[in-house]
Amino acid sequence: MTGRPRDIRATGTMIFLLLIVSLATACGSTNEAPSQGSGEVSSEPTVAGQQNDTGVAISGGESVEESEIRDHLSHLTGVSPAPLGDAETAEISERGSLEGRRAAAEYMEESFEAAGARARIIEFDSEAGRGFNVEGTIQGTKGADGKHLWLTAHMDSADNAGANDNASGLISLIEVAEALSEARIENTVHFVAYDLEEEGLIGSSRYVESTVKDIRDQEGRDAIIGNINSDMIGYEEDTFDAVIGTCNQAGPLDDAFRQAARETDSPVKLTEKCLGRSDHEHFWDLNLPALVLTDGSVYDNYPYYHAPSDTAEKLNIQYLQDMIQLTTATTLLLANS
Repeated sequence: MTGRPRDIRATGTMIFLLLIVSLATACGSTNEAPSQGSGEVSSEPTVAGQQNDTGVAISGGESVEESEIRDHLSHLTGVSPAPLGDAETAEISERGSLEGRRAAAEYMEESFEAAGARARIIEFDSEAGRGFNVEGTIQGTKGADGKHLWLTAHMDSADNAGANDNASGLISLIEVAEALSEARIENTVHFVAYDLEEEGLIGSSRYVESTVKDIRDQEGRDAIIGNINSDMIGYEEDTFDAVIGTCNQAGPLDDAFRQAARETDSPVKLTEKCLGRSDHEHFWDLNLPALVLTDGSVYDNYPYYHAPSDTAEKLNIQYLQDMIQLTTATTLLLANS
């Protein structure tokens, strides 16, 4: 996060995401981009168990495994070497240097591919040096007739291990991609790990101004569902609370989060605030729906914020697991609305 001034609850480690595939065009208004200052939506996504004019279909999936979370966290924070393919490994002890960010980008690319998302590294030059955005894509069944949803998180750190800021968000991208690859989704979902967020949201600026803007210009604003940005989602000491930063510019996204939380009986208590200071702001700049999901520390109250002590053992793995599962449920709602 930049310095700019289970159960969806199931027994054991299994989760059953009972979510809809919307079969009618009546939900199309859910995906309209909001006007500045308006967060109202004309209809809610629907989950299994609700009967309405759109019809309901059921899909199921396994929960996010705690062991997978711990493995990715270990690899992304230098606790253990990160496999990079072809028998190569790298110790990613920090993600601030060129070498650390490049290795993290390779790890994210291979993790997206392993999760079932078609992946690529998008290199770019900037005033802060060479950058590496990583994009993974899962194509929806509607193809060119479908819409686009982005899940994002920044990849770089403040020259530290960056466990909460923001390996936690990167792990969410990987795990949600894996869950979606095993489900049937109508709309296309893009997973993007942004580089150089800590240097002024540079990677997200480059990506949104090119890829997102091109899709908007070619397919129209209604083709874009929006952006869910995860930034620091793994730290909790007591209450499992979280914040969704919307500033009345989230369109259908905040309602989808709340409905997913209700229908899955999530233990995460959501609070809505106006919160910027992260990569979702560039979607707002294009008048497109976006929000940031963050943990109860809300950036600066994280005791190890931008410190060398932001290490793996500081995270609450059960809480991070619940946050990822809530994001998965919300994503499935939006991808099938």
